[in-house]
Amino acid sequence: MAVKIRLKRMGKKKQPFYRIVVADSRAPRDGRSIEKLGHYNPITDPAELVINEERLFHWMDEGAIPSDTIFSLLRGRGLTLKYELMRRNADEATISKEMQKWELARSEKGKKKAAAETAKLAEAEAAKQAEVEAAEQAEEAAAVEAEAAKKAEEAVEVPEEEVAVEEETVEEPAESTETKDS
Repeated sequence: MAVKIRLKRMGKKKQPFYRIVVADSRAPRDGRSIEKLGHYNPITDPAELVINEERLFHWMDEGAIPSDTIFSLLRGRGLTLKYELMRRNADEATISKEMQKWELARSEKGKKKAAAETAKLAEAEAAKQAEVEAAEQAEEAAAVEAEAAKKAEEAVEVPEEEVAVEEETVEEPAESTETKDS
């Protein structure tokens, strides 16, 4: 009989809650299980994972295979590392030291991720600010251009009377009258 460690869905519609169970691989997802090992609630922030490590390691020693999702959850908590160390017969001091290293690396990774997200947000904010400034400059340029066009139009629109007056006032050069000596 193939035994798997997997999730069993519980909870209401659109509010999932999962039990971590040991079950026959041929049994339906929400069907009969051999033993309950813990639970997982993805709705809370951060997601809640409660698991009985002693029983988990017992079933893994017996040959139970964790599903991909369970394996991912276990790796996120460092339980796969702990299980590997226990399988290699490491003493408690070594296991605790390795787990502390893992926690430190995880927290540094979290800090780097948070810093990267902050940088992305700052970059996005700067891009929005640049777009707003560019839009304002475009509006100002359009206003200046419209004003210049209006002034040019006013200069072209000289009343006809003024044009006629200007033509009359313009004197033609007088022809030189030369006296002829005859």
